[in-house]
Amino acid sequence: MRATSDIAPMTYRKSALAVAAAFIGISCSRVPAPLSPLRTVPGITPADTRSRIYLVADDSMQGREAGTAGNYKMTEYIAREMQRLGLEPGGENGTWFQTIPMVRRSTDSTSSMTVNGEALKVFTDFTAMRPTATLRLSGSLARGNYETIYGGRVGDSTVRLNPADVRNRIIVLDAALGANGQPTATYSSPTSLTISRYPEAAAVIVASLELQTANSRARGAGLTGQVTPMRTPFGILASRSAAERIMGAPLASLKPGARGRDVQADVRFHETPVDAPARNVIAIVRGSDPALRGEYVAIGAHSDHIGVSTRAVDHDSLVAWNTVFRPAGADQRVASNAPPTAEQLARARAILDSLRKINPPRRDSINNGADDDGSGSVALLEIAESLASQKHPRRSVLIVWHTAEESGLLGSAWFTEHTTVPHDSIIAQINMDMVGRGERRDNPVGGPTYLQVIGSRRLSTDLGNVLDSVNAARAVPWNLDYSFDAKGQVQNRYCRSDHYMYARTGIPIAYLSRGYHPAYHQVIDEPQYISYTGLANVATFVRDVATALANRNDRVRVDKPKPNPLAPCQQ
Repeated sequence: MRATSDIAPMTYRKSALAVAAAFIGISCSRVPAPLSPLRTVPGITPADTRSRIYLVADDSMQGREAGTAGNYKMTEYIAREMQRLGLEPGGENGTWFQTIPMVRRSTDSTSSMTVNGEALKVFTDFTAMRPTATLRLSGSLARGNYETIYGGRVGDSTVRLNPADVRNRIIVLDAALGANGQPTATYSSPTSLTISRYPEAAAVIVASLELQTANSRARGAGLTGQVTPMRTPFGILASRSAAERIMGAPLASLKPGARGRDVQADVRFHETPVDAPARNVIAIVRGSDPALRGEYVAIGAHSDHIGVSTRAVDHDSLVAWNTVFRPAGADQRVASNAPPTAEQLARARAILDSLRKINPPRRDSINNGADDDGSGSVALLEIAESLASQKHPRRSVLIVWHTAEESGLLGSAWFTEHTTVPHDSIIAQINMDMVGRGERRDNPVGGPTYLQVIGSRRLSTDLGNVLDSVNAARAVPWNLDYSFDAKGQVQNRYCRSDHYMYARTGIPIAYLSRGYHPAYHQVIDEPQYISYTGLANVATFVRDVATALANRNDRVRVDKPKPNPLAPCQQ
């Protein structure tokens, strides 16, 4: 059997990884990408995961952003593979697909803000923050007269304003600090985390408009169909000078809780159709037990990524910089008031010099998303092929590739409120996101058996017990890291991928990841950095956990309190 696709295979460029290995620990054993798709086999193998990732993370996919031709091409490839494997379509009207009513959102040019009688200029002084960072499903618009309050700096976990002080007020935040101690663009995760602390606020203003790219401040997405909304404040980006006019003082002179001037605001989004249908892909491995085949164990990953950046950067320069200064990529939230040390700069220069000895500069703007979440998507393909080739478990297995995870969990939000099988028949969901790396070169505490688990006992003790027992029975068990599941964990990971949309509707979940790394949401998230042996091992483990759940006599019990589906998620 051959894995077929209309995607042109990536042209191989000789790697500089061997030269750089002494500096950043990258394996020297990489081999060239295949010139054509390799034959896949029923078993889950590193070779098959590699062949598939070089397809789904090819430049021709243009970063697979939901609602674009690249993600549409991705979903076509997945559906063809499910057809080839002989699985059962689980989408709408007997198809493999569930189309979500996705639209693009941008700041309405008629939006206005006035402070102290002075009108601020839209796009110069302020703009709506992209919905990815501010809205999960829906949000109230900033429209009315509001008092303001200073909330400190984005990402500062030591600041927590009194809920009574922020209710129906606008919170003004200073920009986050980068690793060099200078203000930096606010990445979606720390901004969303800060916003989620204050669900009763009317809006949040972040003073970083000058630092944002056009891509981050002007683009976003949302759903037009019926979903249960979560209450979140509206997000606004403002220039520093505008933020200081609002507060009536330099931000550096203010303490959290300081009151500013009243603001009259009318800030709205303009909606336009997406370029191509945004689609979940859904397949079913039908259960073998007539009494249990109407129940489902769901396994998921997301097929989309973040598309094409507005500015090209040099690949190897970014590898060198992020290795030293941003080891968590775009999720980096280390704020130091000290500039880079001479030692740090020398190390970054040494890495870049070693890469330059083999590779010429290569400017790149395509976010290929090999790990995020090409790895999870490929693992799902391998699991589907494995399950299709053997006796089916007693319960059915529901395999869902969600779209628009990067746009605010829109695909999983739509699916969980418009399930294509009865909602209550889904007994558990296992989510994979970024399962292709996690070695020591990616994470100081990583290694060949490193795997993060989040949420496996938040709703069901049984689910966590099954996962642990399957792991204990492995010839080489995973070193399971539960630290990211801790209450209040700064990265708020439980709230940030598709599993949460299942959990908020009462379905027990387990979220598996091998963690963040310097390539997260960067153009350097490419196939040559994936650990294919590790990826195959994750896929095998998830298949075995899903099979164990599907073969139990009893469905896993929900013995923990269910979350309030209307409340913003706060780990």
